[in-house]
Amino acid sequence: MAANLTNEISIQSVISDVQRGTWTPLVNDVVVSVFLLVNHVVLSSILCVTGTVANVINLCVFFKQRLDTSMNISLFAMSIADLVGLVTLLWLNICSNPFINNLDPNIVFTEVSYLTAGWPHGCASRITSWMTVYITAERCLSIAIPLKIKEVITPSRTTGVIFGIYLANILSLVPEYSTAYFDWTHNLAKNKTTFGLAFRSNRPQTKGLTFLFHGSFTLISFFSVILFTSALILELKRTSQWRRQTTSSERQSAAMSKRDRKTMVMIVLVALSLIVCFIPTVVLSIVTISVTEFSLVGKEVNLFNTCWSFGFLLHSVNSNVHFILYYKMSSKFRLNFNELFGRKMEGKGDNENESDTHE
Repeated sequence: MAANLTNEISIQSVISDVQRGTWTPLVNDVVVSVFLLVNHVVLSSILCVTGTVANVINLCVFFKQRLDTSMNISLFAMSIADLVGLVTLLWLNICSNPFINNLDPNIVFTEVSYLTAGWPHGCASRITSWMTVYITAERCLSIAIPLKIKEVITPSRTTGVIFGIYLANILSLVPEYSTAYFDWTHNLAKNKTTFGLAFRSNRPQTKGLTFLFHGSFTLISFFSVILFTSALILELKRTSQWRRQTTSSERQSAAMSKRDRKTMVMIVLVALSLIVCFIPTVVLSIVTISVTEFSLVGKEVNLFNTCWSFGFLLHSVNSNVHFILYYKMSSKFRLNFNELFGRKMEGKGDNENESDTHE
């Protein structure tokens, strides 16, 4: 027989403390409702819609360019992860609406979104992060072994690495989905039977394991992106100085090509966007693992929902930035986009004089 022991114990503890007057939440119900409305229902939902459209466009453009290069395959796979992350986040935003319970008071939508939106979105975000790690690492290798990079990083090997990234992140959700499910249970907070989260009897053995995987995978990918991005920035700075100091045409021809430089700049900007937008997620993951009461069923659930609303908002921002960077930095992407959606290039020389950043 399934049990909802974790919810009952945590919620009962909160109710008892409130009744005794021994505990006051750091964020009250009114404040968390305001943040959920602004961050989730309004801002994040708008960005999810625009980001979904942008990533569908990305997929169409990369597919038109043909998935026969490592860079195109990687960017295509990252767009898929972004798209899944945005769709699940949009559902999370809907479930986070403080007024949605009025539609059906017998369904706890925040608990429903835990398995149908929260973890799928977290998984997709981690995949985006690890795809950024792979792309930045590939750029670093292109600097270290420029003559052998096409032999080392082949389309088939890239496809294999991407498959591994997707598989590892999806499998990390097994502990959570093997012990949590949906059922009709007695909700102590509402004092009635509601449809929401329920946990199996082996929940105590796996509790926190998925958060540990999530936090570990996120931290490792985050600091790896910082490491590889720093290396790329230093290389950009070095080549810029080299260009200024170079006078002979022979040495200039050996310098980084304009195409490679633009590709590197674009990858650096993609990585910097992820770093800035994922800093709150990394911090919140550490806090969630370290502080018991900072959770969906902990005493500080209001603070938990408020803080994570900002983390999710930045996730939607990051997924929107990619299309802008591709369009601005790649003449080939811009050309294919205009061809797909009926716009003509403003000048013939645009794709002739600018470098192609996806070859």
